[in-house]
Amino acid sequence: MEFDLIARYFQAPFAPLWQQHGQRWPEGLNNDCAALQLQPDERLWTSTDTLVEGVHWFAGHSPQDIGWKALASNVSDLMACGAQPVGFVLAMTLPTRISSSAQHEFLAAFSAGLLACAQHYQCPLVGGDTTSACAHAPGLVLTLTVFGVAPQGHNGFARHAAAVGEGIWVSGLPGLARLGLLCAAWENAAQQAAPLPTAWAHHVPFLQALPATVRAAALLALHRPQPPVALGLALRGVAHAALDLSDGLAGDLRHIAQGSQCQLVLEEQAILGLWRQAYPDWVDGLAVSDQERLLECSLVGGDDYQLCWTQADASAPLLLADKHLPVSRIGRVQAGQGLVVQDSGGLVPVPYASYQHFAG
Repeated sequence: MEFDLIARYFQAPFAPLWQQHGQRWPEGLNNDCAALQLQPDERLWTSTDTLVEGVHWFAGHSPQDIGWKALASNVSDLMACGAQPVGFVLAMTLPTRISSSAQHEFLAAFSAGLLACAQHYQCPLVGGDTTSACAHAPGLVLTLTVFGVAPQGHNGFARHAAAVGEGIWVSGLPGLARLGLLCAAWENAAQQAAPLPTAWAHHVPFLQALPATVRAAALLALHRPQPPVALGLALRGVAHAALDLSDGLAGDLRHIAQGSQCQLVLEEQAILGLWRQAYPDWVDGLAVSDQERLLECSLVGGDDYQLCWTQADASAPLLLADKHLPVSRIGRVQAGQGLVVQDSGGLVPVPYASYQHFAG
């Protein structure tokens, strides 16, 4: 049964993509291990993430989206190090609580979403494992390990490398996926005839008034993130400290502030300006309290899988000249400690915390 599932939903669908990259994976998919052929001037980069049903997606969520996001969230780590994706392995633990026919239906859709993302990033599946969970296990568990390459002279973008006087830059619209999460949670609660969690209930009137175009874009950002890998490659030799926005600006940038022993200042108006640039008519018509809600989404929202980094501002025109790599400056690095926001009253501590798995 296990090998039939592997052959039907992973080995056969991914074979053409693997064949395109066979020079890097000369032993194919038929051995117990995958063999990666590195070039003499390359260094290997790798990252592992685990995704759990009920934590990273709601039960009953689209299998295609789960497949896409499982790989995209891992590719995002390579992007944050300036590495080019070249392959991945997948370990999947399937719950036994669903019927065989439902399992096949799920795997067909899941592998299609996974393959679409793999084709988008030219990152073939080169191995893995499938197991069944015991009857009382909570649900589907996915663990992916991605492999990337970069030139030997490239050392990534260390979190301790930010320097006083640099600017803080981001790609995309931080917080859009968080807005998508609020929409998805609200829709899921409605389907289950259950109220939103108390901490989120005050968002309901705002979500009810959300324009359809904004809601659609937010849900797409949540379910189908597209880490800008090309930007990560372009930043080699330009960025100093960098990370991918998986836990929100507030959580992720604190790592750089702590590692670099400096103070990171986020500019409130610059962040709100990103929302205004994307949706001018909508944002300009919002009450101040709702604009603050968007700022909160940007600071605490994870799942964006966009790039955030520090660099000398003199390098900015080189990036801004390429319209295919839209980037924005949202703050600065200065002497001091921690992460603060500059608003109309001056510098204030960030009043929000990002998601933490073991925070209770």
